[in-house]
Amino acid sequence: MAVTDFGYKLIAKPNNSMSPRETLMLVMGLATLSLLIAIAFARIGAWLVLPFAGLEILAISYAFYFMHLHSDDFDSITIKQDEVVVEKRNDKQLTTTVFQRHWAQVSVRDVASGGGAIGKRGLFIRSHGQEVEFGRNFINDEQRDVLALELKKKLKNIHS
Repeated sequence: MAVTDFGYKLIAKPNNSMSPRETLMLVMGLATLSLLIAIAFARIGAWLVLPFAGLEILAISYAFYFMHLHSDDFDSITIKQDEVVVEKRNDKQLTTTVFQRHWAQVSVRDVASGGGAIGKRGLFIRSHGQEVEFGRNFINDEQRDVLALELKKKLKNIHS
């Protein structure tokens, strides 16, 4: 997880430590290893290992493909003059929510875990019946607390 502060812009995004080429090489290496082991077992009579090795290769390939689809996901908060803009990208879907800075409230509260959430708490920005969770899949509970304090200070101390 990386949180970057560009003045009044915070971006939370996944830590992508491998390039697409490196990922492909890893998947190919795992597939080759799995296939070699399956062929060795098939040669000694356990031929039923081959279809399961194929399923294993498909599952690993899909898992890495899914991770690649979400490698560009992010949540960002931009605070500018009278606006707080929260952008969230999930795969190819980009949502933008704009709040008035003077009415925006930041809170951290317990949420039901699941759905890929990291931790048991959520960082929320809300105003006038609208609420957005920030960093659900990118930051942990300790980072949420620190970020909430920082955001509260920035919302109070920005001069137009």
